[in-house]
Formats: sequence, structure tokens, C-alpha cells
Amino acid sequence: MLPYRKCVVIVLRKSSKLFLAERVDVPNAWQLPQGGVENGEDYSDAAKRELFEETSITSVQLVAQTKEVYRYDFPIRLQRKAYRRYGEIKYRGQEQKFILFDFTGEDSEINLQSQTVEFTQWRWASPQDVLDAVVNFKYRCYLQAFREFKLV
Repeated sequence: MLPYRKCVVIVLRKSSKLFLAERVDVPNAWQLPQGGVENGEDYSDAAKRELFEETSITSVQLVAQTKEVYRYDFPIRLQRKAYRRYGEIKYRGQEQKFILFDFTGEDSEINLQSQTVEFTQWRWASPQDVLDAVVNFKYRCYLQAFREFKLV
């Protein structure tokens, strides 16, 4: 059995809206910023690092992190894509801790052409709009985390 990849999902809130971005490698695939947790790295530190790498955002205040770690399995089509690209499949899916930050900066701070180009565009969206936009295999994890944060 393959392991799950340990990662964080960043729930960035501005007022009652959340940061939502479209993936650069999959048109019309919208999600929250996310990324792997390095060995020995704290979840909130990983979230800040990933958020900066993907968006250049540093103006955040930690609000909460989920008590639970939520897991999903990669669909077979993504496993096949990984195998074609890398010649192996390292993970069966992801185990994610969701980190909620309040955005304390200005929108002009957001730069998707940062260290790691992951997204083509972004917008502020209601929690329900985020749930409606996310791919189906991530939906359950998002919903559980949003309920834990009392966003829905």
C-alpha cells in the first residue's frame, strides 16, 4: 500500500470571502493553495511557505487549523498521469491539514507569477462557491474542514 502525501491546504479569508485560484496545469480546475509539508516542518509554517511560494502573500494572521487530518485517494486517471510523467507512483493520495488565515494585506500583494507558478487567475469567493468549484475528489475534505471552521 502506498503512503499518503502529507500536505497543507491554505484557507485564506478576507472578510467573508476565501481566496480561490485556477490551476495552471488544469484549465477550469479551481482550488485553495496547497502543498507538501517537509520533514520536521510545522503545519502552519508549511502553509505560510507554500502560500508565499504560490502567491507572494506574507500578510496573514493565523486563525485556526483543523484538528483532523483529512485524506483522499488520487483518482486512477491522476495516478496514470503521474506514472507517465515520473515513471512511478509515490503516493496513493493526500492527507491534509487545513490552515485558516485572515488576509491582512492589500490585493496588490497577490502575485501569481511568483516562485512557483501554480495558478493562472484568482478571485475572492464565498465558501459555498469554493465548494461548488473544487474537483469532486477533494470536495469531502473541503466540506469537512469548512464545517470544522464554521464557514458553512
